[in-house]
Amino acid sequence: MSEPRYTYLHTLADLDAHQDWLPEIFAIHKQLRPAMNDFAAYEQLLRTMMSENQRLLLVDDGKPPFKGLAMFNMHHNTYQNKMMMLEDLVIDESQRGTNIGSTVLNELERFGRENGCEHLGLDSGVHRGRAHKFYFTHGYVAESFHFTKAL
Repeated sequence: MSEPRYTYLHTLADLDAHQDWLPEIFAIHKQLRPAMNDFAAYEQLLRTMMSENQRLLLVDDGKPPFKGLAMFNMHHNTYQNKMMMLEDLVIDESQRGTNIGSTVLNELERFGRENGCEHLGLDSGVHRGRAHKFYFTHGYVAESFHFTKAL
């Protein structure tokens, strides 16, 4: 792969301007979230998330298809001051093992620092051993448990 190109979608207007990319974005995102089967529901969820200040980073090498994506937000909390929360990081299955995940993570860290974030946090499912190894290799530490309860 040549040098990656990053496209940030920060607002609903950005998403609307690239509406034709949604089927491809959906196809990549589905690799992490295989239970998402309904494109219309995905589009509505994406629009809702972006209206709540989620951002989308798309990665390619200057030509289709996308190689990966990341969903993230930035906010303040009492523990880490301003932080970036990485909600999803998905590298296309055909691109895994090519170091693109590392370059995307480095780009997210750069973007976070540039925007005043002091930390980058993420959650990773307990069953994702390869992902955990990846994050540990990049200096991330498991410093807490994330608890959830269906309501």
